[in-house]
Amino acid sequence: MRRPNIRMFRRKARRLARRAVAIRYRSIVVPLLGQAETEHALDLACGLATDRGARVVLVAPLVVPQELPLDSHFELAELRSALDHADAIASSYGVAARRVVVRTRDRALGRELADVALDHRAELIVVGAPVESRLGFRRAFPLDVLSILRDAPCRVMIVTGPFAGRRTTVRPWPGGAASSKISSASSGRMRSSRPRTATSAPRSTTPSASPHSSPSG
Repeated sequence: MRRPNIRMFRRKARRLARRAVAIRYRSIVVPLLGQAETEHALDLACGLATDRGARVVLVAPLVVPQELPLDSHFELAELRSALDHADAIASSYGVAARRVVVRTRDRALGRELADVALDHRAELIVVGAPVESRLGFRRAFPLDVLSILRDAPCRVMIVTGPFAGRRTTVRPWPGGAASSKISSASSGRMRSSRPRTATSAPRSTTPSASPHSSPSG
């Protein structure tokens, strides 16, 4: 049996990596999923944006329970706090940032994020995610991340470890991760998902229209 040519695979991997690095990014979407890997993803996205003169789009998802209307009233103070912190990190890199809050259902974040990426003409989505090795290769990442991969209209980069760049002007997320709980008069909370990197090729999709809005202030 013929052995695989490891050197050839490595050369191809290096060529693909150089090609990915050479891509011009004007807009990079970063979903704030409320986990430690999110900050690593934001660091990497800001590093790419700095090198290419791009901007980042910070997306805070508000997961609305199925039993409530999608436009139900929720207190957004904690979401705004997470956006403020992410905005401060982007500012520490000298990167311009847009802030967006999207209302979504459980396991449907991919469609909403696809809408945001299309609206902002993003060429890349950078998402932080843990590797769930106990679930095997078929479920290496959380369901929210898999939905982003499924519905994304552009490339997706998954970050599972810290970025090599240095940033010292902004303290880490409180408790090691962005806050992920939302309080309201009715019941409801944001889904908490539990960052090395992998990049997927773009998929052609026709995302459904879903409401998303930018927070004031």
